[in-house]
Amino acid sequence: MTVQYWLVRPRMAMARLRYWVWERRNPDKPWMCPGTIAFCESHLSPSMTALEFGSGRSTMWFSKMVGRLTSVEHDRQWYEQVRQQLAEAKISNVDYRLVPLNHPKSEPERVDYSPVPDYVAVADGVPDKSIGFAVVDGHYRTNCVRHLVPKIATGGYLLVDDINMWPSPESLPVPAGWPVADDSTNGVKRCIVWQAT
Repeated sequence: MTVQYWLVRPRMAMARLRYWVWERRNPDKPWMCPGTIAFCESHLSPSMTALEFGSGRSTMWFSKMVGRLTSVEHDRQWYEQVRQQLAEAKISNVDYRLVPLNHPKSEPERVDYSPVPDYVAVADGVPDKSIGFAVVDGHYRTNCVRHLVPKIATGGYLLVDDINMWPSPESLPVPAGWPVADDSTNGVKRCIVWQAT
């Protein structure tokens, strides 16, 4: 983003500065809202199986919070960087997958795809009600949410980062009966965690 963008949004500029400081003080934590991090620290457990769309610092961090993690990444260069970090840290409970996009990265997401993109289809390969925790922070986000919903166990959690990308949280195909377990913002971005019922 340009300097001009931040100059005409002074509140956001201050929020971004505060978040930058938080990131530097917490180098091992995911690039998510601090409230979201606190929620995960108190609600995730080694008994959970997790599925993450969009990898990064979060992948290693979540791997220490849950029993088993499948993480899906579309960018080869980023994948190689994270894969090396996982190997150096001797993390063994992550099934880390490189799944290239079936559409140009710059193409806006469609409401639905036929056939389902390979990236999204990773969720389809998971048994229903078997996931304790799912993260949507990558590509094809709306479609990932739709395909994850039947896979999340009762009482499990669905985390969607950067919720401000949609006109409203109601724009996402999350069941109306699922309560919001956490709704956090850092003034720049917002993250919501729903609990499956």
